[in-house]
Amino acid sequence: MIIRLETPADRAAAIEVERAAFGEPQEATIVEVVRDEPGSFALVAETDGEVVGHVQLSTAWVGEDEVLALGPIAVAPASQRQGIGTALVAAALEEAGRRGACAVILLGSPAYYGGRGFEPASRHGLANPFAGIAEGDFVIAEEDFQIAVLAPERVATLAGEVRWHPAFG
Repeated sequence: MIIRLETPADRAAAIEVERAAFGEPQEATIVEVVRDEPGSFALVAETDGEVVGHVQLSTAWVGEDEVLALGPIAVAPASQRQGIGTALVAAALEEAGRRGACAVILLGSPAYYGGRGFEPASRHGLANPFAGIAEGDFVIAEEDFQIAVLAPERVATLAGEVRWHPAFG
């Protein structure tokens, strides 16, 4: 498996991975909206020349400070449970750090992301702007808002309203 920056030639395959993994168009639509925004980048996982995983990062804000938001992230159904998602998250954090980001935020399972460099954002005084919102039978909890700290000295000064790109709803 190779993990690398997404190229224009990967775009259609990456969208198909997002659609196949989630079974609905919402995540693919988010990718299509944010992928060309300033500060956005994506990585793909490739096996035998085929894109089997994708992770999108885009600019988000805490107060007036920029951070990166991780998501959507997807692995093709036939390639799941092989460590591809974990490898994509690690590579995304490494690339975010290389680009000078102080932190990466996301909404996701603490059980999954907690072992992949993320911790509850509330530990840093940040509140989940989506807490309490129901999506079907699932209610977004405060602890679903997580952060991977890449530059502790800069994260210590983050304060204010947390905002994702409007594509996230």
